[in-house]
Amino acid sequence: MNDDALGLDEAYSVKTPEDNKRLYAKWAATYDSSFVDAKQYRYPKAISEVFDQVVTDSLSRVLDIGTGTGLTGMYLSRLRPDVVIDGMDISPEMLGQAKLKKRTDDSAVYRKLYERDLTRAVPNENAPYEALISSGTFTHGHLGPECLRNLLPLLANNGWLVVGVNNEHFESKGFAGELDALVALGAIKEPEILRIDVYEEGSVHYGDQARVIVTRAIN
Repeated sequence: MNDDALGLDEAYSVKTPEDNKRLYAKWAATYDSSFVDAKQYRYPKAISEVFDQVVTDSLSRVLDIGTGTGLTGMYLSRLRPDVVIDGMDISPEMLGQAKLKKRTDDSAVYRKLYERDLTRAVPNENAPYEALISSGTFTHGHLGPECLRNLLPLLANNGWLVVGVNNEHFESKGFAGELDALVALGAIKEPEILRIDVYEEGSVHYGDQARVIVTRAIN
């Protein structure tokens, strides 16, 4: 299979962090053109817009979880040009693409980029952040609800969590139950769950939606 033929079926079929690394090593260079542009994938832009609407605080530092090629950070930087953005992803090849993303003033979108396996405890010398943002990472074959617990230590007290979750993945993996458990533990505030379109109107995938978890950490 050539790189341009890679797509949702391959992304959803991965089982392990090593599978993810192999897939995105092959896909990184063509991801934006062969998938995002070709399929009219608007998820990173939509998450950034939700973030800008719901996070009314004046922030200085945000962490992009599952950075990929850097589209979420790029769109966020256009809406919040004064915010410093760091990124984390398991794929060094995808991070290599994210490193190339530019702000409107031609500076780099990301201050720091970290190769991290988010299925494990996540070390980071720049934590705590005032907010975490994520699109396309909590989905089939990628991160499940249990990984939310790995992210919360990266947040400052009252820090924002704005995380997109594939709609079917949200239901099948029990995200609602995990969120209830985190509320009961006093780790997060009661979350708001929003819905967004993942693809532009006119895309063959138009109608596919994601949930967006909006909550704040209690540390």
